[in-house]
Amino acid sequence: YSINIIIAQRLVRKLCVHCRRPLSKEHWEAAMQLGLSREELEAGKIFEPVGCPKCHNGYKGRINVAEALYFYPEIRQEIVKSTNDIDEERIRKIAEKHGMLSMRDSGVERMREGLTDLTEVLFVTSED
Repeated sequence: YSINIIIAQRLVRKLCVHCRRPLSKEHWEAAMQLGLSREELEAGKIFEPVGCPKCHNGYKGRINVAEALYFYPEIRQEIVKSTNDIDEERIRKIAEKHGMLSMRDSGVERMREGLTDLTEVLFVTSED
């Protein structure tokens, strides 16, 4: 087969390490809806931008969030079987069963790493 993997990515702004601060409690509910735990938020390791003389707006640089769809045999069979009417949700479920992280999940991991914030992840992963 010609295609083995499809990768989609978006760039998010990277938090300035000099001025970022723990996420304000007013945003905890939205963060928990993305899958972050109260314990993670209470630990103060999920950040938001502030702004300082080094960055001016709370961000410095960019990093990617991505999702990769590997064409497992089960996915290939589903595509061939469906001809012109591909069930995208079924393909996604199969991929997630095999461990695929969605772009939003990738963004949440970047938040856990302290690299970006809730606003950036929500912005680049908003569903149409």
